[in-house]
Amino acid sequence: MKLFYLPVLFISLFSCQKYETEKNCFEGEKEKSTKYKEFKIDSPEEIIKANPDHVKFITNKDIKSYQDEFNDERNIALDDENSWKKKFEKYKTKYSSLIKNFGEQFNYINIQEKNNIIYGIGENQFGYWFLEVKNNISSAYYLGLSKFTHFNDKQPENFIKNNKLFAYGSFIRISESWGYPFGPPIEAVKDQLTFEIDLNTVRKDSDNDRFNDLFEKLILLNPNSADTDNDGIQDFTDVNPLYKSEKSKFTDLYSQVIDDEYQSYNFSKNNYSFTGYFSDCDYFQKMNPANVKVLIYPEKERYNLKSDYKLNMFPEYFGKIKKDKNVNKFYINYGSGAGGGFIEVDFKKGKWVLIKKSTYVI
Repeated sequence: MKLFYLPVLFISLFSCQKYETEKNCFEGEKEKSTKYKEFKIDSPEEIIKANPDHVKFITNKDIKSYQDEFNDERNIALDDENSWKKKFEKYKTKYSSLIKNFGEQFNYINIQEKNNIIYGIGENQFGYWFLEVKNNISSAYYLGLSKFTHFNDKQPENFIKNNKLFAYGSFIRISESWGYPFGPPIEAVKDQLTFEIDLNTVRKDSDNDRFNDLFEKLILLNPNSADTDNDGIQDFTDVNPLYKSEKSKFTDLYSQVIDDEYQSYNFSKNNYSFTGYFSDCDYFQKMNPANVKVLIYPEKERYNLKSDYKLNMFPEYFGKIKKDKNVNKFYINYGSGAGGGFIEVDFKKGKWVLIKKSTYVI
């Protein structure tokens, strides 16, 4: 009996997987439109409550308010080209040692050198990071403070004391919905603060993979496994750490679609930056791009990620594959804050040929 049922079970599982792949990756005749939730403004109480336990703060009326910081940035934007060049050269000189070790993965906010150790604060798409260069080894630790936090331009000179990090800033929020090309209006919900951050919690890296636990929990990697997708590549260097990559006709297609978006860059070596996508398609999830690191989440995670409004995290949407009467031709819809259209793809002599066509601009 076992010999009879095992092949039937295998065929059933294979057929089910094939059906799910077809449903999730290719457009059907009666494709349901995706329902998006309305934009929700976070209350000040929700933002303060979300502040992690390892971060303490007190009011400090001696530092600039968020509105004053915003006005200063607006005035800088009006400066002439020579002023911009001087500011940029001053920035490069001040943060040269951090730039040497971390490149352009962060916007640098503060630096301190003590006992041959370089400390820094950097910001990227996920929020704020503690940077450290010790014995020629560079490490970056996510602080657990996301885009709900603003760090001021002027920071305390000696910001590392007794294994604590001190910073000046505010808690902020998007105050209303917005549209392209203008960014969202932002306001302070608790202003003029001195933050005190426990670095013991920040440095904790349970699996020793060079991503601290706070960061792995944020982006849904496994903080207790150095190789979340079990593909033999550590999360720190894996270009697609949430899914084990596979090489096939349609995984190659999606890899090429994403690489074409970043053809002028090589972000794959930037350990601390990713671009994100939502997809239930196996082919999309198991891609292996060459130019950028990706985080791919199932559609159900679209509103469950505990990472607030990562404005630069999900720059573009790519849809399911639409089949053409020509068995070697397909179409993929795309959209972003700037517009959208479709990509016409042809499979010729074992290679994909892509033509991106814009149909609307915002």
